[in-house]
Amino acid sequence: MKTLFIGYGRMGAALGDAWLATGLIEQLSIVDPGLTGAGGDGRYTRLADVPDEAFELIVLAVKPAYASEALAGLSDRQCAQACVISVAAGVTQATLSAALGQRCPVVRAMPNTPVLAGAGCTGLYAGDELEASQRTRIGQLFEAVGLASWVTTESQLDAVTAISGSGPAYYHLFSEALAQAGVKLGLTAELAGALAAQTAFGAATLQQQRHADFAELRLAVTSPNGTTAAAIEVFENGEKLRDLVEAATAAAYRRSVELSQNS
Repeated sequence: MKTLFIGYGRMGAALGDAWLATGLIEQLSIVDPGLTGAGGDGRYTRLADVPDEAFELIVLAVKPAYASEALAGLSDRQCAQACVISVAAGVTQATLSAALGQRCPVVRAMPNTPVLAGAGCTGLYAGDELEASQRTRIGQLFEAVGLASWVTTESQLDAVTAISGSGPAYYHLFSEALAQAGVKLGLTAELAGALAAQTAFGAATLQQQRHADFAELRLAVTSPNGTTAAAIEVFENGEKLRDLVEAATAAAYRRSVELSQNS
């Protein structure tokens, strides 16, 4: 699949490098002002320098403020056979399609940072103009870097953002707090951090097992009147942890909606 990346920062490079390594794409052209060695090897600092040829896939991985300008700079020939995938957060399909002049179908993708380690979550949305074969192929692309899930309405991407898009930061924050608590209990910062990180990894591994149930996994560790039960009682007192998580994700959701409305 002949592919053009517009923007090749951490997210763009994580996707492009993974797709090349797995053989999902064969030819890759990259436009990014930060690239070195531009020209001749498929790497360009300006979109205007890219040869006027047809691409099957165009990935938009620039900052949201530059999304429309970048898409408007594509030629008719570059768009003729292409599908555009945008990972620009908060930029709506209507805005993207308008910038393209409705010349090709658009897919919005909301990947999270663990795609950098091949363990990401990506929410995908496209309108009816996307062909079934294209939908299958794009799903395969994002499955190469983790879990890929299609949503039925564009507004659901705001919920995906609140849960998995921003979610890694929530887990990092909890691990940070857990490590700090370990230091206060007398552990070294290095040991407390290692314990927090490995515990998070182990718990996530169990959660990924087939038919895993979060509540059952929690109860399996929580012996009556034991140490875990004492901690869980604090978290669950008045459902304060659940209320805090609900309030936090609602705040992320509202902000995602605001960004989409302003795009």
